[in-house]
Amino acid sequence: MNMKILFLGMDSITVAIFLLILVFSVGIVWRVEKELDLSYKFFVVSALFLTVAEILSFYANQTLNVVLWDKGLRVSGAIFLLVSVMLMRDLVRKLDGEKGFTKK
Repeated sequence: MNMKILFLGMDSITVAIFLLILVFSVGIVWRVEKELDLSYKFFVVSALFLTVAEILSFYANQTLNVVLWDKGLRVSGAIFLLVSVMLMRDLVRKLDGEKGFTKK
């Protein structure tokens, strides 16, 4: 019984953290532009998918259909996170002068 309460608490904290990530990321997307904006849009989509997947994990024991959605959202979230990180890496390399960017 105590383990179920512990797991519920840990899942609740995880959902709360993902919601904070989502709120802060949306705030960043509203304030930046161009390439950084694109990177963070992918990051926001990733955070949204992972948040929904985490919320669905509360119901994972009930039906197989929910587990399928949960896993699908996690994979989609991971893909969007990877795209976001790759775009951010390219932007940083460009600003650092490594990739077709000349400093003035």
